[in-house]
Amino acid sequence: MKGFPAAARLALAAALELQDGEVCFVGIGNPSDAALLAKHTHAPDMSLIYESGVIGSDPKDPPLSTGSPSVADGAMMITDGLAVFAELQAGRIDVGLLSAAQVDPWGNLNSTVIGDYHKPKIRMVGSGGAHDIACLVQRLVILMPHDPRRFVDKVDFITSPGCDAVRADLNLPPGPVSLITERAQFSFESGIAQLAATMPGFSEAEAVEGLSWNVEKAEDFAAVECFNPESLDVAKSRLGYLFDHNH
Repeated sequence: MKGFPAAARLALAAALELQDGEVCFVGIGNPSDAALLAKHTHAPDMSLIYESGVIGSDPKDPPLSTGSPSVADGAMMITDGLAVFAELQAGRIDVGLLSAAQVDPWGNLNSTVIGDYHKPKIRMVGSGGAHDIACLVQRLVILMPHDPRRFVDKVDFITSPGCDAVRADLNLPPGPVSLITERAQFSFESGIAQLAATMPGFSEAEAVEGLSWNVEKAEDFAAVECFNPESLDVAKSRLGYLFDHNH
């Protein structure tokens, strides 16, 4: 499995977190790849929603943005952003998939700036719908490539809040349930990321290599020995671009 490109391994790992019948608010890039892989394997009745207003989508080509024409492929309904975010606010979205430039041990996400907000080294795209998704979905799954620069003790800016005690005061759903990389799954039962599983071919040491904080192992830790052969077949045929090492 180590021979696969990181994007393919990340999609295969994240797809394991998604369940059939769920309504899934999907981000672009790795989240979309994972959702499509799950839908074409073990979760055929999962509904994909993109923030541009597309409901029940099944893109044939990887969307480059929420406004890409491909997000309308196979859609049950094409409405607008107001309608889908109204569904989110009403609590009718089961799971959300997000990625970002930085994540910290509590699952806070940064997609706004690197460095000081007023004098940043890099200014990025900002929240989009990520803040609303992080606050309002019933279950939040974070997808992050295993790049140590992305895993920090404290994010430079909280674009999307993680496991914060203020959630209960505001009657919001709990914070993220999982952080997925191509090497591992981390859970947040204790409010801080713990190593819950290693992905095929990776040791515990490799799973946490380069992370800036001391990662404890979850009580229910288990190694994923191999990915489902059906998932591999679908990934190669339906999402073949993931296996391009230049992707």
